[in-house]
Amino acid sequence: MITSWGNGGHRTAHSLGMRRRRFTRLYRSNEQVQRAWWTGYDEAKDTALVDTLDSPELLERFRSGGSLPRGFGFTLDERIVEIPWVVANLSSPGAVLDAGSALNHPIILEQVMPRVESLTITTFTEEKTNSSLGQAYVTADLRELPFADESFDTIVCVSTLDHVGMDNSAYGSTEPPSKDPDGEVALAVAELHRVLRAGGRLLVTVPYGRSQDLGWSRQFDEEGVRRIALDFGTTEPSTRIYAHTKRGWDRSTLKRASGATYRDPKREELLEGDFAYAAAAVACLTLTREDPPAA
Repeated sequence: MITSWGNGGHRTAHSLGMRRRRFTRLYRSNEQVQRAWWTGYDEAKDTALVDTLDSPELLERFRSGGSLPRGFGFTLDERIVEIPWVVANLSSPGAVLDAGSALNHPIILEQVMPRVESLTITTFTEEKTNSSLGQAYVTADLRELPFADESFDTIVCVSTLDHVGMDNSAYGSTEPPSKDPDGEVALAVAELHRVLRAGGRLLVTVPYGRSQDLGWSRQFDEEGVRRIALDFGTTEPSTRIYAHTKRGWDRSTLKRASGATYRDPKREELLEGDFAYAAAAVACLTLTREDPPAA
């Protein structure tokens, strides 16, 4: 049974080994603590992901919708909930498409590859390959995928739709931002629907809360999340909300998390409020392509 680690929280909390209250107090006023937190961030995040993906009990909580241990992923970005949620829901072996390349990291691929028959990773710029485990790489635009209809049993799209139609120059794109990003997202979702097999599932995550335009990305509000489902062709998606609070990441609801704001990490501003690193909430949607009606 997983329990909280006292007032200090769960072992995945990135609080330099301190109790969270002590960490937040010192972080606000001590530049050495701020620097130590930032310097150790990448290692802490990777360690937390490994610990989570290696824990059958934690993955079961993500699969079933159970609450997370107190302090889980404190001060870490939203990947600490998005990736385990995706991995926990790869329950049916088959052909999987990673639309956006969120899984393209060795510590994640080691967990994903044994769960699938094949994995194709696609993004619109050429990716660094980690091909030793057998996955394939295809460079493509989500709005015009080079795959035949119904090619995949499962599609994973982690924090990618929030970049479609936005300013992607930092990622190597020369295309200007769209005046209608909602329309561009609709095109991408339609393509994901097209290449998904009947009965297959699209596992999609996006930053959630107040609608925000960050230029290079965006955050979706409840209406925006609903629009993604409608673009896919369903009015009743399975929706899971996770939010970051002073107790770390845990389950939430569309209503409770509706006021969440996105801290732009590109500005490298200090953590504040509930100490969320980037998104303070994420929406995780399971969209199933229904079988066509019988002739």
